[in-house]
Amino acid sequence: MAIGKPILRDLTTPFNSVYQIYSDMSGWDRCTIQVVGPLSGRINIMGTNDSGAHQQNTYGNAMLAINYTPILAKDLSTGSMVNAIYGAGLFEVDINAQFLKLQGSPASAGTNVYRILLFNQKNL
Repeated sequence: MAIGKPILRDLTTPFNSVYQIYSDMSGWDRCTIQVVGPLSGRINIMGTNDSGAHQQNTYGNAMLAINYTPILAKDLSTGSMVNAIYGAGLFEVDINAQFLKLQGSPASAGTNVYRILLFNQKNL
């Protein structure tokens, strides 16, 4: 049995504005990413546990986090593991890092998606 975040997060506008989105995954076990085409470019899937916190100055957060590295997601249509999204579909990420980052490539411009949604789950 699992519970899900009550609101499906539509992150299309932030992604298409700055070509990246961040999410604090603390307390969640799984995240499903849904990409609705068309997609130009690709979306890299990355994670980190380094919050970018400065001792006694800030607690850090997903946007201050550093040292993002590629992580794997399961393409739910094929069952294969991927670290980048090249087209529409559902992709499931097992949460083993505190922060998740979806980075468009090329990073500066040109990566646009019709719609991108995140749904978080917690196993009971």
